[in-house]
Amino acid sequence: MRKTTPEDIDASRADFAELAAAVARLRGPAEVARFLEELYTPSERVELSKRWALMRELLAGKSQRAIARELRLSLCKITRGAKYARDPDSLFRRAVLAARRTP
Repeated sequence: MRKTTPEDIDASRADFAELAAAVARLRGPAEVARFLEELYTPSERVELSKRWALMRELLAGKSQRAIARELRLSLCKITRGAKYARDPDSLFRRAVLAARRTP
């Protein structure tokens, strides 16, 4: 597998924006879940779910080392997640906090 280049990143920006717009047009959690199931492989969905769980555990105050053990994630991934957990303007952080308040 080759390394991602700046040209790859530039080329993907329009596609990523189009993807974001398509997701924004989906109607409700069930439709978004179905879309994600169609878009991601089972192993990609596991990794995506682990990132969500990582943020949830960080915001609950769990230690990074405990999260690494429980979710089997590298400390590098956890450190990246912690950056967003500390950022009051992070949309990721806001989404996890909102989900915790939703019954």
